[in-house]
Amino acid sequence: MKKLVWILVLFLSALLGGADSAPVDWGSVFDILPNPRAFQEVTTIWESYGDYIQRVEVRDGDVAFLVDKTWIYYRDGRLLSERNLHNSHRYDSLFTEYDRTGPVEKLPRGRRLPRSRDLLYAMLGRTESQVREHCVAFTFLNHEVNVNRIAAHALRQIEREIYAAAGSDPEVRAFIRDLSVIYSFHRKNVKGSRTLSFHAYGLALDLIPKSYNNLHANWTWSRTYKRYWYRIPMEDRWSPPAAVMNAFKRNGFIWGGDWIRFDCVHFEYRPEIAFTRGSSDPPDWMAGTASYFLIK
Repeated sequence: MKKLVWILVLFLSALLGGADSAPVDWGSVFDILPNPRAFQEVTTIWESYGDYIQRVEVRDGDVAFLVDKTWIYYRDGRLLSERNLHNSHRYDSLFTEYDRTGPVEKLPRGRRLPRSRDLLYAMLGRTESQVREHCVAFTFLNHEVNVNRIAAHALRQIEREIYAAAGSDPEVRAFIRDLSVIYSFHRKNVKGSRTLSFHAYGLALDLIPKSYNNLHANWTWSRTYKRYWYRIPMEDRWSPPAAVMNAFKRNGFIWGGDWIRFDCVHFEYRPEIAFTRGSSDPPDWMAGTASYFLIK
């Protein structure tokens, strides 16, 4: 029965993918993937970043995406260049979000493995000037932003949903009015690490209010005077209105306020996580894709 469902999804993908979709031999992909979750992850990458993917095929026993003359291989949730295939054990799955639990009694022990950036490097380049070529500037919630074209469509949809919610929700209207600045494309590292932030790829926004109303907004600020900052309850942390958060999450973003090391102003475009987590339906603009049928 499960195999029949897979074949049906593959057929719908081929039927509805359209002439502009990357060529895909879904039969071969089906044969080597171990389970529906793996298939969902592969199709989500294809649908989320398809503008950059020229081809999807099976190479040496792995599903591989051709991105600007570079083959990126899918292996147990990791997306790796050929050079990094033999080091796959050194990386975490791209589909595993940062510690997403909110307040905890104790911090988890051990060091999390990094996620490979090979797909981003292949799509966008490694230098600031290379990434900047993929960015576009426009107005978002009355503020100028400079974001990657990959996320621009989603952000315009998010803005429409937020303004629609503002029509009947005074909290959303106040949130829009009280925004001080929105930080977008900026080459910087994640705090306390040598890893580039998603801001460096134009794939993250920080929505900064005029006031945090004496609430906690970022773990690095709170730990300076709160020994057990990771226990701070959600009601004592600043957050955007629920309608704003839901609009972002529906359209491929994850929220930094969900993390143990919380960053409540931060939204990050990670459709491969947002659309495989199963916490919400896929957005309308994914309708007619293989990922849509699997997630739905």
